Amino acid sequence: MSTALNPSPTGTPKLVPHTAGRGLIWELAVGYGLLLATLWTEGELRWVWAVAVAIWIIGVTAYHRPSLRELGLGWTGFVRSLWAVGLASVAGAAMLFGARLAGTLHPYPPHRTLLTVATGYLVWTLQQQFMLQSFFFLRLERLLGGGKAVWAAAGLFALAHFPNPVLLPATLVAGLAFCELYRRYRNIYTLAIAQAILGMCLAAAVPDALHHHMHVGIGYLGWVSR
Repeated sequence: MSTALNPSPTGTPKLVPHTAGRGLIWELAVGYGLLLATLWTEGELRWVWAVAVAIWIIGVTAYHRPSLRELGLGWTGFVRSLWAVGLASVAGAAMLFGARLAGTLHPYPPHRTLLTVATGYLVWTLQQQFMLQSFFFLRLERLLGGGKAVWAAAGLFALAHFPNPVLLPATLVAGLAFCELYRRYRNIYTLAIAQAILGMCLAAAVPDALHHHMHVGIGYLGWVSR
């Protein structure tokens, strides 16, 4: 069994030796490369890349056999990190209030119920947090240490949202907060809920003409207002 991602007996991840770190670097490089390929292709080819990145991330994760707690899929830290959901709710409400005053508040997306939108978006943010934290951050933490890994993972998270001028800075700031919270609490459920709240509020507060319906990559460049 591979132990590259296993924490030390004290619970603090140890930096891996240089030779062992090469494997983690390859895992990161291939995973991020497949992700970018997904974001910058269209049509059936996009789905091919999407399946490939899912298989890679799930397969590599299963190979290392980490615990649910290490992946952030257990309930450890859930209650202690719930304050992040409350803070996201306050920040989201502030965005909506400011948009109402500025006259930019609009339904997101239109013609769908709030429950349908919230459910679908929460599933999506849970997937994003798994990729960001359970895959990328864990490996960067072993390579760089916790503090540097927070910045590196947040940078990769933001770069994946290029060239969206709204999401680029927003995801950098949010990514730093999400990764630091994960480093402290090891729970992706509260992070996914917080991200869903912030993302939906941001989408409704900022005009579509700026964030192009929250698309990134080639989807942002090819977006056409309807």
